[in-house]
Amino acid sequence: MRHKSRSNWRIVGILAAILLIIYGIGTFYFATNNHFLPNTKVAGVNVGNKSVSQASTAITKQLANRKFSITQNGKTLTSFSTKQIGLKLQSTTALKTTLQKQSVWSWPLHLINVASAATTTALTTTQSQKQLKKLVNQEVIKLNKNRTAGTSGKLQINNGQVKLSKGTQGNQIDANKLTAKLKKALASGATTLAITKSVYASTVTGSDAQIAKKAETIINEKATYNVGGYKFTIPKSEIAKWLTYQNGKLGLNSTLVRAYVSKVNTKYKTYGKTKTFKSTLRGTVSVSGGFYGWSLKVDDETAALSTEILKGKDFTRQPIIQGTGYNTNKQVIGNTYVEVDKKNQKMFIYVNGKLKLKTNVVTGLPPKQTTTTGVWSVWAKKRNATLRGSDLDGTKYATKVSYWMPIDDTGIGIHDASWQPTFGGTWYKTHGSNGCINTPPSVMPKVYKLVALGTPVIVF
Repeated sequence: MRHKSRSNWRIVGILAAILLIIYGIGTFYFATNNHFLPNTKVAGVNVGNKSVSQASTAITKQLANRKFSITQNGKTLTSFSTKQIGLKLQSTTALKTTLQKQSVWSWPLHLINVASAATTTALTTTQSQKQLKKLVNQEVIKLNKNRTAGTSGKLQINNGQVKLSKGTQGNQIDANKLTAKLKKALASGATTLAITKSVYASTVTGSDAQIAKKAETIINEKATYNVGGYKFTIPKSEIAKWLTYQNGKLGLNSTLVRAYVSKVNTKYKTYGKTKTFKSTLRGTVSVSGGFYGWSLKVDDETAALSTEILKGKDFTRQPIIQGTGYNTNKQVIGNTYVEVDKKNQKMFIYVNGKLKLKTNVVTGLPPKQTTTTGVWSVWAKKRNATLRGSDLDGTKYATKVSYWMPIDDTGIGIHDASWQPTFGGTWYKTHGSNGCINTPPSVMPKVYKLVALGTPVIVF
């Protein structure tokens, strides 16, 4: 009996030794041959006993054309094939990391499928962003047809007091939120995405005291304009009318803001308006025409003003301007200018309010070539220029001048005229120019030196 017991123990010992040897061999095998343990799953694909390269091939094949479903509360909402979005395995880094971290000592448990590994490995996958966006947008449009849109809280403003009514949360799906969830699910190898309220389009539910407080701050800020030297504050009642509230965000009604900016522009701009001017010989005159003057860039200023107002802080700003002659001294023309008096055939140059030069000139031949009335500006200066054009009879000319200062966009300017035997008086009525201000050659160098680019030129 005792002999039999010893024999049994010997058998157990031999079996244990054999198992230990097998275990050691298995452990050594999986530790040295760089293969995944049996029944290891990555992205839902069994990669057991495969190398990284073999596993990558198997996963790529599975990912390329696999059915993916979007569900909610256990119900399938829609399904698509990963082929539609061009899903691919981009990198084997995650597979290599998983292989390095696997516990080779547990290989027997994997062999009998008691344990599995790497089911949550996050792969580096790639898909066509264009195809994914197109697919998600199409599916969201379909799904949202039978879903309820949320409503934002309504902003109510009475006498500067702000109230925000309650909004309601809908169950329509936000395409961007769904896309983010899908990318994460696809990378994990999942074949199903169970969506929750987290992908619903955002709306504000309930009153938001912070938003109401912010709205009050915006309405009560001191918004000051300095337009051409004229300072004024935008009425709080005006800002209150502009304020909007949509999708949880405060904003301004751009149409109303633009209308206000247009109104300011109409009142203060100088471009296109008749300009009153105190002439040297004829007293106060009104001059129309010419492109000298400035105006607000209405669209740009609308955007800039809106941004400033929404900061909720007091501010003073000068508007975005286009044109010439803008200043903050309430001056339309200023005290530096060129005056061309066609009636008296005189030209006067004032610098900082002081008369620096006066001369006789010859202006355009009336009635068809008379020098155009208006307030212009010297937009270029050139030495030794050739002026080209056509006479009334169609004859072309090319006239060389030593000094040339164009003032409009049709070829009219101030220049020396050596061919004129006399200047001033009534000579222009029979020997006038083609429209330019002919100036004595002896005087023109001084004119050229005194008159800077951008100087207004008043022709009347």
